[in-house]
Amino acid sequence: MKKIYKFTPLIISLFFFVNAFAQDPNFSQFYLKEMYYNPAFIGINPGLRGTVTDRHLWTNVPGEWGTQSIAVDFYDQKFAEGGLGLIVTRNSQGENFINTFTGGVGYAKQIRFTPDFLMQIGGQVTYIQKSLDYTALTFVDEFDPRFGRIYETEFLPPVDGKFNVGKFDFSAGLVGRFNIRKNPVRYIASNTIGVAFHHLSQPDMSWLGNNEDSRLPMKVDIHATSSIRIDRKGYYNKFFLLTPGFLYENQTPTSVWFDNTDAGFQTISFGLNSVIPTKLSFMSSLQAGLWVRKMYTKRESIGDVYSSLKNKTFDSMIFTLGYTKYSRDNKRSYQLVYSYDMTISQAGLGTGGTHEITLSFEIHDLALPSSKRRPAAIPHPNDRFSRY
Repeated sequence: MKKIYKFTPLIISLFFFVNAFAQDPNFSQFYLKEMYYNPAFIGINPGLRGTVTDRHLWTNVPGEWGTQSIAVDFYDQKFAEGGLGLIVTRNSQGENFINTFTGGVGYAKQIRFTPDFLMQIGGQVTYIQKSLDYTALTFVDEFDPRFGRIYETEFLPPVDGKFNVGKFDFSAGLVGRFNIRKNPVRYIASNTIGVAFHHLSQPDMSWLGNNEDSRLPMKVDIHATSSIRIDRKGYYNKFFLLTPGFLYENQTPTSVWFDNTDAGFQTISFGLNSVIPTKLSFMSSLQAGLWVRKMYTKRESIGDVYSSLKNKTFDSMIFTLGYTKYSRDNKRSYQLVYSYDMTISQAGLGTGGTHEITLSFEIHDLALPSSKRRPAAIPHPNDRFSRY
């Protein structure tokens, strides 16, 4: 009984981590994290594109709960005849004693049907490394009821004080992009929709040997975004854009996909941004938006989820603010977006909310030498609209 008692903190830590890791880190600005959510987005925009994101969850809660991600993709016509991408993500939990690093490379093939409709299918191979630093933990047998922590624990951690496990993983996805024209030269909407499957191999991430319960659950993402032009005459800005979108995430072990259990997580995020063109030298357009997120377990029925959404029972309300700079030839150069997640669930505002910032850039005219000329691609949806 004494042995079980003194290892209780370790058991709790492992249990907490296994359950927390069962859900991948998510981002509020999912519409800017295209490669993270769907490898089919790799190379969908012409030229070179890069995105850097820093996210800090519940800043008033002790410990470090952060996620950082860097993604770069490029469309290569000559050698790969498709999009090539690289993505690296780091996620930390607790006082930095639980860390997960992922690094992946991917490829996407573009299929063009018409000048205004294309599809891309992509795949990605990722290496996942999970580590737990035992030197940052304390155990029950180290404490005296009167004098506090004065003993040495009998637990023997690894030689370097850390447990590490690394596995390869795979993902695949499909995305379609199409424009709607008012006339041959005027676009009124650009739309993107896709689906992705992550952790197809469901790797065993257990530190202590093979364990079916420690397999990383498969994740399905379904997403859609749109950019809609709203004309207005007699104003400083002749138009503005409304960019609604939604993301559905389901991360559940395949063995219980059709069971009514509480295994796994599901998340629904939706909202819209308003993009307002400006004539300022340093800012081509201003972006502001409002989004909401709802998380629930698999055992909840569709009716329960619909009822909670209808009654506006959400977990967080997300406010976004940012700006975009365009080049002289009306192509996107870079974008900076900040978002604040206000916790409105039972956790309360005392959590401090979540802060996320993303910087992205695009170099449209960069291309490798090629004997072939790539057909004109459908660029970023907002680039289909004139600035003024």
